[in-house]
Amino acid sequence: MSDSKSVSEQPLEEFFTRFVELGFSYKPTSSAHKNFANLCKVSGWARNSGEHRNARAGFNDALVQQFNAIYGTDGNDLIAWQNLCCVIGIEPVPDDMKECKRVVRDAHVNIVDLIEIVRTRNPVRRFNSLDELARYTKQTSKFIPKENAYQGGLLKELLREIINPDSYFGRRCNGSEKRKRRKARKQAGSG
Repeated sequence: MSDSKSVSEQPLEEFFTRFVELGFSYKPTSSAHKNFANLCKVSGWARNSGEHRNARAGFNDALVQQFNAIYGTDGNDLIAWQNLCCVIGIEPVPDDMKECKRVVRDAHVNIVDLIEIVRTRNPVRRFNSLDELARYTKQTSKFIPKENAYQGGLLKELLREIINPDSYFGRRCNGSEKRKRRKARKQAGSG
């Protein structure tokens, strides 16, 4: 991970400081989501108002950019993958890129928690299944938008389908696993 002081003063802090004139006070020791909820409360934005949607989009961009500032964007950087393995708690950390990618892809972690570790220093919780991760993410509302334009290679590998986990098979690799399972279901249904 990068220097926590310089990283913590990057995209999220920049996003929140834009709202000081509304009476919002950014608390760097609070989670990003608590700060966002407080911003919405102080600003008086209704949940589906234009102001709320615009602020949410900016917040989502800042979350993704914060992830990129902490972990990097180069999906071919072995050191970045090894760093991610360390933060996730994977031991021993693999020496080879292919194995690093495999163990990270198989890990079920909340991406917002990976961002918050810089601030909280709490270990990142690993879940036993995608369903457990989905329940936690929905309960805490700690989502990362999967369509965000600022996604880097590392972040893309961590994204999981949370809202509709039954339609997702835990891998982002070109859909081949998904195709194989669809084909097997189709053959089982016709035979």
